This record gives sequence, structure tokens and C-alpha cells, in this order.
Amino acid sequence: MEGYNTRLFNKKKIRGRLHLSRYYWLQKKVFDYCPQLNSVIELGCFDGKTLDFLPNTNFYYEGYDANWEGGLDLGRENLKERGNCELFFCDNVQLFQPKRSQFDISICMETLEHLPLEQLEPYIQQLAKYTGKYCFVTIPNEGGIVFLTKYFIKKVILRSVPEPYTTKEILLTVAGKMTRVKRNEGGHKGFDYKEIVELLSKYFSVESVEGIPFRYLSRKLNFTIGIVLKRKD
Repeated sequence: MEGYNTRLFNKKKIRGRLHLSRYYWLQKKVFDYCPQLNSVIELGCFDGKTLDFLPNTNFYYEGYDANWEGGLDLGRENLKERGNCELFFCDNVQLFQPKRSQFDISICMETLEHLPLEQLEPYIQQLAKYTGKYCFVTIPNEGGIVFLTKYFIKKVILRSVPEPYTTKEILLTVAGKMTRVKRNEGGHKGFDYKEIVELLSKYFSVESVEGIPFRYLSRKLNFTIGIVLKRKD
């Protein structure tokens, strides 16, 4: 069975290039907004892959993850020689307790959609509390033509079993009427990125919201949404 990194980030496959595009987006945005880093915190770090896309290596890093598919174990092994990086197990907001009072930037990539709904806002509150300057977030677009494309590929081409949708739910999701689609907690079904942007705006100033990888096209035509947030004074 393919591991997470091989399955998602194989550069020879379109899927791999699409998943890597969010890291290239992060790389550019961090360089634009905060190129000189002293400290970084990441929620949903997996194996610390984002470290390969940040502008330098001379910063302190804390990563938090639920260790899905052994990502945390892999990261600890790969980063054991790098003394300024620490990875912590976290599957509940009560465990999200950073060692420092603030970090230059915070990062949360493809994670908010998987959090328990009752803990989503508390996690965001914690991120805001520990963000000194900017927060960089990516979340999936699960509506419109993008949803239909992904659903078709999974069910017809890959022959995998996507999250169950009724015909009515498929039509509502394509139409972007996500509030009428039953949310699959921890999954992608019924996930509306616009609701997340609104929630984030309660705790951060929203600097930009754009599509990935086709940033010159409408967000509706992109697979991922990239959000740059600034700490509220």
C-alpha cells in the first residue's frame, strides 16, 4: 500500500502536482509577507514537509499532528538531527499547548476540514493567540465544478468509493448550496470554505483569499483555497 507522501505528492502524476501546488503557494507567500523567520508553529504538520518550503532553516519550529498514517513518527525520524524542531502529538485542542507565547507565523494546511466541529473554533482561537505576525491557511474547495470533477475521477476513473452523496446532494453541492448538504464531520462532504474564511475573520485580519493552483482564475475553478491572515492588534 502506498504511503501518504507517495500517494499525494508524486510529481509524475497530476494529483501529485496539484497537492504540491499549495506548498509552492506557501513558499511564495511566506517570502512575500515574512521572509525573516525566527519561529514557526504548524497545526496539522504531518512529517514537517513545510520546512522544505520555508525561506531559511535558522528558526525554531513546533509542529502538531494527530499522527495519521504515522506522519509524526516519520517526521521525528527525519528531523532528529535538527535541534530547533519539535513535533508533538495532538488529537484534541486541549493538547495544542505551544511552549512559546508567540511565533512569527503559524501554518495550517489541509487540516481545518478534518477537525471535529465542536473543536474547530477553539483551534482557530489558539492559532490566533500564538500568531505573532501572519497565519497561512489552505483548505479544499469542495463545491461547484471542482467537486464534480473530483467526484467523477474518484468514482469512475479510480474506482474508489467517495463519501456517499445522494443525487440531490450532488446537485446542491455543484450549485454551491453547501448549507443544504449534510456535513460529514472530519471529511470533505458539505465543507464550505467560505464559512471557514468567515470564522477566521473573527480572530484575524484577512489579507488575501485566492485559488490554488490557478490564482488568476476564479476561486470557484480552483481545487484549493489559500488564505493569508494577519494578527489583529
